[in-house]
Amino acid sequence: MSRCVWYSLRSSRGVVSGFGASLNYCLPQFAARVCAFSSKDAGDDPPPTHPPEGVNGPKNAPPSNSTSKKFVRNATILVQQGCDIQELPVVVRKIAEDEFVSFVSNKIITAPLSTPSGNSEEGSTANDLQASLESDKDIIKSIDSCHSTKGVLTILKEREDEASGSTGYGPVVAIRALEKILKVESLLELKELEDTEPFERIVNCIVFHADSKAILDLLDELRSYLELPKTIDMLGNELVYRCSENALSIEECCDAIEVLTQCRRPEMVEKFWSGIADQEKSITERNVHFVFSSLLYLKISRRAVLTVLERRIPQLWWQMSPNATIEVLQALVACKLSPYRITQTLARWLNTNIHAVAEDELGAILEAFTNLAYSDAQIERAIERYVKAKGVKVSSQNLIVTILRHCEEFRLRNAHILNGCSEFFIANFSQLEPSYLKALFCPFAYLDFVPTNATKFFDTMNMFLDLHFAKIRPTDTIDIMFAYICLERFPLNFVNRIFNPYFLDVLHAKTRPERLDIVRGKLKVFDTGLTLECADYDGPLLPRDHSAKAVFHDGRIKRIINYITTELEELAGGSECITKFSVLQHLPVNSLYLVDVIFHPPGLGNIFSLNTMKERNINVAVLVHLPEYFDSTGKYLIGPQVMRIRHLRRLGLKVATLRFDILYKLKIHPQELREYLVERMKAALDALPPAGAPMPVDGTPRVIKSPGEIAVLRYVARVSSDAHKAVMKAMKPGMHEYQAEAEFLRHSYAVGGCRHVSYTCICGAGTNSAILHYGHAGSPNDCAIKDGNMCLFDMGANYGGYAADITCSFPANGKFTKDQKLVYNAVLAARDAVCGAAREGVSWIDMHLLANRVMLEELRKGQLLQGDVDEMMEAGLNAIFQPHGLGHFLGLDVHDVGGYLPGCPERSSKAGVNRLRTARTLKAGMYLTIEPGCYFIEPLMNKAYSDPSLSKFLVKENLDRFRNFGGVRIEDDVLITKDGIDNFTLVPRTVDEIEAWMAK
Repeated sequence: MSRCVWYSLRSSRGVVSGFGASLNYCLPQFAARVCAFSSKDAGDDPPPTHPPEGVNGPKNAPPSNSTSKKFVRNATILVQQGCDIQELPVVVRKIAEDEFVSFVSNKIITAPLSTPSGNSEEGSTANDLQASLESDKDIIKSIDSCHSTKGVLTILKEREDEASGSTGYGPVVAIRALEKILKVESLLELKELEDTEPFERIVNCIVFHADSKAILDLLDELRSYLELPKTIDMLGNELVYRCSENALSIEECCDAIEVLTQCRRPEMVEKFWSGIADQEKSITERNVHFVFSSLLYLKISRRAVLTVLERRIPQLWWQMSPNATIEVLQALVACKLSPYRITQTLARWLNTNIHAVAEDELGAILEAFTNLAYSDAQIERAIERYVKAKGVKVSSQNLIVTILRHCEEFRLRNAHILNGCSEFFIANFSQLEPSYLKALFCPFAYLDFVPTNATKFFDTMNMFLDLHFAKIRPTDTIDIMFAYICLERFPLNFVNRIFNPYFLDVLHAKTRPERLDIVRGKLKVFDTGLTLECADYDGPLLPRDHSAKAVFHDGRIKRIINYITTELEELAGGSECITKFSVLQHLPVNSLYLVDVIFHPPGLGNIFSLNTMKERNINVAVLVHLPEYFDSTGKYLIGPQVMRIRHLRRLGLKVATLRFDILYKLKIHPQELREYLVERMKAALDALPPAGAPMPVDGTPRVIKSPGEIAVLRYVARVSSDAHKAVMKAMKPGMHEYQAEAEFLRHSYAVGGCRHVSYTCICGAGTNSAILHYGHAGSPNDCAIKDGNMCLFDMGANYGGYAADITCSFPANGKFTKDQKLVYNAVLAARDAVCGAAREGVSWIDMHLLANRVMLEELRKGQLLQGDVDEMMEAGLNAIFQPHGLGHFLGLDVHDVGGYLPGCPERSSKAGVNRLRTARTLKAGMYLTIEPGCYFIEPLMNKAYSDPSLSKFLVKENLDRFRNFGGVRIEDDVLITKDGIDNFTLVPRTVDEIEAWMAK
């Protein structure tokens, strides 16, 4: 801010002279009211203090303040900064009959401070000063011993008489005397006393000679004595003068603003802006929060001070402490201000200092940013870094709630943040308070985010809700149920509690009237969602809406639909094929279910009575999505909108979605608008099968896994992997096979919560490992495991009906022999080759042949086979060593459906591939096992020896060592993706990994 030195007005119609380069001041508008209070300025002398006759002086005596300086109050000037013009109060002093001066800068020349006559005479010695101080102490002691105002005034009068006409005492004595008078007198007596000359002399002494800190402290005491307006005005105006003369520090200006506000002097308060502006460079990281706190007390001049701070804060932010940052943000919240430059700078501060911020400090900062309605990439990055570093180590549930609230408020669908919060909930649920459950759970639904650890997360959620159901507010319970439905989860175990008459009575009794309709609406959506999507639900349990009811519809959507109606009618086939703004009969009257446009055949009749079982994929629901319906990236829809689309599809409608922002931009481009609408209609989502309906004939829903299924399959694979690792650790020669099975079952149930297995466990050791389906009733895993045996354990847990199927092969004693290494590495190489090649668009037959070819090549290198590998494959030798397919579909059954369907490749009759459980081309979302194996099965070995086309490849003298070897199988559960696989199996696989794990 450029500063003006001073401005002279030679007449009431004169022109202001002298202005800065970018800050212009226009003519003040004066309210000619004289104030007779004094200041330290060189032109202002203290009023005469000749002792009057009597206490109050003669009736015709001139006012004691007649020589005090006069200045004009309530003057304003126009201040221009760029294009911004503000009218601000200013201190204007009358210095001559027709001359005024406006103080708005630090260029004013001031004289030395006046002092009491007893201490200011020339030639005063140090002894005189010491004597004066000792005298003040004696007076203060005498004043403290007084019990009445009369006694105080008598002591001061005696001191004045001794000083021969001067006040004879300093500001310290005057302040103590005033404090004593305030203490001993009643308010009524004080009001009368204020107009007396002795009292005014005490106040004048304070005004002329006390330091600013003492005046501020005294004003702070006078907050309780607002019946003394003249005294408060004198002290307050003195601070205003000193501010205009740049005699107050930044901290004192801020204190003055606060204390004068509490003394109800708003006009004085507004004049301190110039003092802050003049001392802009004095604003440092240590006092900047004081200036921000003063904004709360300013009204007229708040914008001017804020402009100063906006310029200053980018120069200080990197030095600010966390407490100063918090106070700055909280001051902005209190003022309801969110200046972009300041909030952006403080967001940068947070991202830079996130490593040094304590939990309570981060919570306060994020809460302030949320209340300011501000977030940006730097804040998101800071939270992400914090959650990654701390995770479950965070001790404050308040901080996690604040983080989730911030994410929900600004639609931050950040996987790292949300997964970290879900891990915190799982790890610390036993210490959480029930009242926090809604705040911890509902943001996930609003953001339509299912955590990576979904199974544990929802299990923990169900358990916690079941345990504390009675302690949670009914309205929060309904919000949680609504969140379940948004995430396509069906909490059937709580249905009886929700629709219990007692619960519903409490819900209505404890819900505020203005929120009752919202809560009822969510309850109906919960009932409707279960009815549409959960086959096991016995609803609907709530009656349909039969009465007319107003439904809120956003005006922006209405206007854009009306604007593009012509184009929509053209796409639908005419005006009789389109219906706007309707709610279907099967859904509750709720703004969530309001369909913006429905395309339907002409002459359909009542669009509200669709046959949802027969009329599927005939009608198209067109929905317009506003920008706030998406997350902060604009990529993902929020949970309620995803649920809205899903429910309409369950009713049999195709759903086409339009983005409001794109429609708005294309309003003036008709051709591009039509192309966009055509594109979106072609991309309309087909109807979903109703809850409980049989699967389509092609079995695609069983073959292609949904995100929810993938989460469950990932979990059960992890549990099974951990159980296999537990078996490997427990293994030692002398154990029985059923003991290994028992350890797998124990770990799966006790640790992973999997009560069932997907199939009978195969625990074969030695020659039993060559029996593909060992472990059944005829061979019930009952053999003792010998030292040197190769173990083949094929076991998989089952969770929620979803199967895992994992096979681990390893030596019983934990150390591979040379022959065991040879066979194991041959199978591992086959498995690795398939895992590297499998992806969308690849034939499963090709993957099977790849595995066989690699395995035969490894056996040839180990001198068990000889000749050309391609010839071996052509002869069918691969089926001798691996008499089963590469793998199978996995899901709700361990050998899931979908292998050979109409329109898919048929089963081959060729040896080596005729045992495959599918010949399909892989697609993203398929979930299969990859399980190459190598077995030395006596009947098959004899068959190969007796067949000349096969025996020529066998090195008999070496193969005979393996007649009692058994077999090796390595089986992983993998998800096919567009670019490869996602392997859900997590067990030691290499020879070194297995030996290291079993050695622990």
